[in-house]
Amino acid sequence: MKRRHLIIAPAVLTAVFWGGMGLAQDKVLRFATWDSDESLAIQEAIAKKFEEANPGVKVQVEAYGDGYDDKLTAAMGAGSPPDVMYMWNFPSYKEALLPLNDFIARDGEAMNLADIPEGLMNISKIDGNIYGMPAGFTTQVVFYNKDMFAAAGVPEPQAGWTWADLRAGAAKFRNADEKVYGFAVDAKPDPYDFEQFLWSNGTRYISDDGKTIDGLMNSPEAAEVLNMFADMIKTEEAVALNIGDDTSGSALFKAGKIAMFQSAMWSKSGIDESGVNYGVVMLPSFGGKPVHSAIGASAVSIAKDSADPELAWEFVKFFSSPEAVAMRTNDLPVRTSVAEAQGMQDDPIFKPFFDMLAVSNKEIHAFLKNAEWGRIQENLAVAIEATMIDQGNAQAHLDEAVAASARFLK
Repeated sequence: MKRRHLIIAPAVLTAVFWGGMGLAQDKVLRFATWDSDESLAIQEAIAKKFEEANPGVKVQVEAYGDGYDDKLTAAMGAGSPPDVMYMWNFPSYKEALLPLNDFIARDGEAMNLADIPEGLMNISKIDGNIYGMPAGFTTQVVFYNKDMFAAAGVPEPQAGWTWADLRAGAAKFRNADEKVYGFAVDAKPDPYDFEQFLWSNGTRYISDDGKTIDGLMNSPEAAEVLNMFADMIKTEEAVALNIGDDTSGSALFKAGKIAMFQSAMWSKSGIDESGVNYGVVMLPSFGGKPVHSAIGASAVSIAKDSADPELAWEFVKFFSSPEAVAMRTNDLPVRTSVAEAQGMQDDPIFKPFFDMLAVSNKEIHAFLKNAEWGRIQENLAVAIEATMIDQGNAQAHLDEAVAASARFLK
């Protein structure tokens, strides 16, 4: 992605982000990230900018890579955590993280939270405490092959479409000889992302207080969602992923074997490299009900045992600034002002991601509501897969999942 950088002189940065605090020299700040390669280089460049604005401060970037959680947990267990770290699993780590509410309240004007969509702030909020500032995000969209649509004489999808529209279009691409389909349904989807379909059909996995799933996770609306996807497999409007074959939806889309592919920002670079002539559209709705998307977001957090919480907060504050947000070219910008300055909200490829974010600001993901959600999710995943294999019977499978999960709600 091409992005224009917001240039701020080091002297101004010092005034804004240090606020005349007169912090001592020769301070070391440890910053842990899961990034590698180009993304790691971006983090190192941000760290360098912060150092330039604050002489005497050294940001030690610690690249934990694929072993991120193991290394982070080990550091915390040893009482020597990084001061600032990338974070997403707030329920698991919250006891080791410093709530940022007081810092944000103190520096609210500089932080300008009105410039950060509410849905991104909700990702790190538990019981009213904010445990991280958004760093990057993606919503879910539908990629579609423009050439396949043109060849089939099918109108391209538009914002405001429904699942009925998608199914009607998908049916026109089925080619048994060439094994071509209109869509792909994942028989083993990530339940985190899958909840977006329940939200869009007027229900959710679990109540906001985290105590009730009966009547929600197994509601008629939830069963309708599962049965719809199972029926798409049955009628061959969609190919089933993860049943007897490990070919990914992304691979099928890039090979011209499916006309539409529901995914997120992480698929874009591979699709770009494939040379497919594609468009992007918002997720379809269920009969005109408000559509929602799961939000995949990363954040930066401060360790409760940080050696210097004030310095850590100054770095987080800089990391959240328009300049640093614009530097993170491998992420969608978390600040509206940066997205607007770069024209991303008017770009037909990027716009649907932001449009989905705009309508997905209120829902809270289930894992933030109940500490035992991971165990409940295991039962839910079994119900989803069973429905896809049976190509129906969602209500029975969801009822079983709810019954098996009752002990985790006490």
